Amino acid sequence: MMHGVDTSAYGVQPHHVGVVVSDIEAAITHFEALGFGPFKFSDEARTFTIDFAGEYRGEPAEWSVTISNAKMGDVEFELLQPSGGPSALRETLDAHGEGIHHIGFITDDIHRDIADQTARGAKIWTMSLRDDAPSFLFFEPSTVGGVAIELRTAGAD
Repeated sequence: MMHGVDTSAYGVQPHHVGVVVSDIEAAITHFEALGFGPFKFSDEARTFTIDFAGEYRGEPAEWSVTISNAKMGDVEFELLQPSGGPSALRETLDAHGEGIHHIGFITDDIHRDIADQTARGAKIWTMSLRDDAPSFLFFEPSTVGGVAIELRTAGAD
């Protein structure tokens, strides 16, 4: 987990790598043919859709995302298809097409880590902070490679 302004995220293992796609079923077929996977949410479903309410670019927003995951050792390979509303995922897909969107980390104190990372110059792109469910946020993508960093509270696997 990320801790304190004086520590570095470099030695912290990512939880997942998020890839934005326009057709999640086609992406699953493609990556499974290459030997990744299996992609699944549960034994009964390969994908699931989540509705979010939070902020996008500092304004209230609601959006939905269809997701599927596969394990790559201890790190998850996460496919994400924006499926409704304005979102960071939709913005990336429209501007740059499919590809790596973010690297995700689990945090045990999202508020502390927001403060730490914004003190380092990170800017919040989108977030959904909740008391009754797992929370997450994306910091704006880097100027190198356009990759965002996600912080997520535990329980959002």
